Amino acid sequence: MFKNLMLYRLSPDWPQSAAQWEEAIAGEPFAECDAAQQKSSGWVAPRGDEHGALVETVDGQWIARFVIETKSVPGDAVRRKVQEAVDAIEKTSGRKPGKKELRDLRDDALIALLPQAFPRRSQVTVWLNPRTRLLVLDAGAQGKADELITSLVRVAGKGFGIGLLQTATSPQAAMAAWLADPEGDALPHAFNIERECELKGSGDEPAVIKFTRHPLQTEEVRQHITEGKLPTRLALGWSGRVGFVLTQALQLKKIAFQEGVFEDGPKTTDEDRFDADVALATGELGALITDLIEALGGEAATTAVSDQAPPATHAAPAAARTPVAVEADDGPPF
Repeated sequence: MFKNLMLYRLSPDWPQSAAQWEEAIAGEPFAECDAAQQKSSGWVAPRGDEHGALVETVDGQWIARFVIETKSVPGDAVRRKVQEAVDAIEKTSGRKPGKKELRDLRDDALIALLPQAFPRRSQVTVWLNPRTRLLVLDAGAQGKADELITSLVRVAGKGFGIGLLQTATSPQAAMAAWLADPEGDALPHAFNIERECELKGSGDEPAVIKFTRHPLQTEEVRQHITEGKLPTRLALGWSGRVGFVLTQALQLKKIAFQEGVFEDGPKTTDEDRFDADVALATGELGALITDLIEALGGEAATTAVSDQAPPATHAAPAAARTPVAVEADDGPPF
C-alpha cells in the first residue's frame, strides 16, 4: 500500500462526507472489459470485498480504490492474420487488395484477435484527508492519475475543484541546494540524503547522470551542480522511518517503510489488517508530507484544473468501435 504518491488539494465544496463521495463514485463502478472492449475503468471496494463499501473511513482518513483494465494485441499477430486474408484474396480473385481494403482487413483482424488478448489490470489507491483536503493518489504514472481525476470530476459535477499541490520552493531548486551544500545544513534535520540521484543538464540533448548506491554528498556531485546539471530525482530518508525518491514534479516514488515501523502498531488479526495498515501508513506519510512541504518553503497557491469533465462514454457495438491500438513489437505478448 502506497508505493508512489501524487499530491493534490481539493476545494472545500466536495465531498462533504465519505457517504457523499461513495454515492458519487457508485455511478462509475468497475466492470471487466468485454470481449471486444479495449479499456474499462471504475471504482471497487478498497478492502477487496465484492460487495463492500466503495469508501472506507479509517482513523479519520477516507480510502477508495480505482481500477483500470486494458487489452491490446501484439502487432505481429495482427500482421500475420492480415497476411492470411491477403493471401486468400489473391488466391481466389487473383488481385491484390488496395490501401482501403488493407485498412479494413487490419481492423477486422484486430476485432477478431481482441477477445483472445489477456487483460492487464492496475489499481490506484486514493487517500483523502477530509480535514486538510489533501488528496493522495498511489499512482506511478500520470496517465492513470489523469483518468482517475477525470472520473472524480465527472461524478462530482460542476463546481468541483482540484489542483496539484504546489510549494513555494520547487523540488528541483531545493534538491539542488541540498546537494550543493558541503556541510549538509541546507537539508532539514528530519531528512537525510540517501544513495540514488539523477542529474540532468540543459539544451536540446541534455546530459543525464545517474548515481545508484553511490554517496551523493561529494565534490563530484557538487561539481555537476555547479556546471548547471539539476536533480530530477533524489532518494531521501525521513526520520529513520520512511525512504522515498523525490522527483522534480513533487512526486514521491519507491516509498519504503523501514523495518520495524509496522511492528510499532497494535497486534491485529488478518481481518483487521486493512485498518491497521491504513492507519499506520497514513499516519507516517501524513507527517512526512507535512515536513516535506515545510522543507520546500511551505505551500503555494494551488493551480486548479478544469471542473468540466468529458461526458461518460459507453461501449459502442463491436462493428462500429474504433479499432484498438496495436502493441509495439518489443512489448509483452499481450
